[in-house]
Amino acid sequence: MTFDPGEWIFKIMAIYASIISTATLYYIMSKGRISVRVTAQHGEEAGLNKNILVITAVNNGKKPLTVTVFGIITPAGERIIVPSREGALSRPELPTRLKEGQACTGYFDLEKNFSYLYQYGKTVILQGFFIDAEKRDYLSEPIKVVLPTLPDNVKVLVRPGELRYDR
Repeated sequence: MTFDPGEWIFKIMAIYASIISTATLYYIMSKGRISVRVTAQHGEEAGLNKNILVITAVNNGKKPLTVTVFGIITPAGERIIVPSREGALSRPELPTRLKEGQACTGYFDLEKNFSYLYQYGKTVILQGFFIDAEKRDYLSEPIKVVLPTLPDNVKVLVRPGELRYDR
């Protein structure tokens, strides 16, 4: 067996070309991919009322998308969609088109949904979500929320015929 430098150079160039073509293909494919990051934070962290959840979607991808719905997911997995106008703080004007780097922020009022959320206890784990025009879900990390305490004489109806007291 003899050492042929031309054959080794040919093999090295073939490996180099395959690496470059794979990297280029990955770059082209990722450029067309949609990437949305959804965050949920307490209102206090955003300088708002403590009974507000701030849910934000940021388009981290190169491809624009249209956001159509936003809300929260309860501990039971049920979705609460924020209606078009809900008091002083409301959801963003939806549908909203998000280009690269643009964000869309909505607000969820815990006080208005307290009677429903209380069935899960004083401390609940909620998750923010956005849905785009193509019906794809984008979820935030779960967030721990401590619901406000009711006075001792207030009762919350959990199910028909069953009363629960806040302690």
